[in-house]
Amino acid sequence: MNNYLLAAATLTTAFALSATAPKVMWLDTMHDFGAFNEELGLVQCTFKAINAGDEPLVVLSARANCGCTRPKYTTEAIAPGDTLTLAVAYDATGRPGRFEKKVYVNTNDGQRSTLRVCGTVIGASNSLQGRYPVEAGMARLNTTVMPFGEITRGHTAGNVLRGYNNTSDTIRPQLGSVPSYINAIVQPAAVPPGEQFVISATAASSKTPEWGWVTDSLTFRADPRSNVTVPISTVLIVREDFSTLTPEQLARAPKAELSTRMIDLRRVRRTDKPSEHTFTITNNGEEPLMIRRVYTPDNAVSLRLSSDKVKPGQKATVTVRVDPSKIGESGLLNARITVITNDPEHTQALVRVVGQP
Repeated sequence: MNNYLLAAATLTTAFALSATAPKVMWLDTMHDFGAFNEELGLVQCTFKAINAGDEPLVVLSARANCGCTRPKYTTEAIAPGDTLTLAVAYDATGRPGRFEKKVYVNTNDGQRSTLRVCGTVIGASNSLQGRYPVEAGMARLNTTVMPFGEITRGHTAGNVLRGYNNTSDTIRPQLGSVPSYINAIVQPAAVPPGEQFVISATAASSKTPEWGWVTDSLTFRADPRSNVTVPISTVLIVREDFSTLTPEQLARAPKAELSTRMIDLRRVRRTDKPSEHTFTITNNGEEPLMIRRVYTPDNAVSLRLSSDKVKPGQKATVTVRVDPSKIGESGLLNARITVITNDPEHTQALVRVVGQP
């Protein structure tokens, strides 16, 4: 009987405590501002809650997870049955794109409530110029160059390019003319007004046609309705992987020696006839020398290689043809020829071709 009385007294006390406690009941915990222009600056909404308890309700604190979001509330007690009002302001200045912020509210009923605000800021031209300086029709891009860096043959590397929909319509970005060794996608496929998207690309070095510097491009169109296409340049450097060679293999490895590092034409004018010059690549190692690539970006210089495989003790000849009519406006010839081989110690060598007007 004593246990029964004790249990009954405990239940009575708990009921009395719960009956006299404050209790917060929010009418809404999420507000969507929708899409709005950045020029509006500070936007504000109001959250309301009822004190469903029997004691006054007090907001102890309200804290946002970002400095751009500012909660404001009364510190006065809310009587039972009355309404609590809490205002939340979001500063859109300099923040184009989609956002979602949280406000954590602590009240004297022991509860911690989470309120959310979200929306999409359609950026002003001055804000977009800094973040997305490239105009691309119905969108803007942060750059038009995707460098993948140095990749050893057989490996991959990735990069991303960011974009922004600066229109009041949903767009569906498209990519075209993508090189075969690059896999690129746009996410999300459909981009609502004022929201951002990402172009993700991966380059597979095993599929590249060349060694050393490999430059290419793909095209971007913001939407099928747009007639504006923007070229995006891709750059990667493909190197040979010598990390698995043993000390013995390195000792027997091919060794490339160039007969010269400079071809000096001294005086050369655009009206001069084309001329040919040569240099050799000798293999001083014990294994065959593979000449991976011989190239130059200079339009006035063209190259011809006698053989891309050189036996030990043998040599290959590079014929350099200079066409003065293709020299740049300055009249100065300063071309660089890059030689890439499977020599582990000197995988790359340079030969300069120079001449003054």
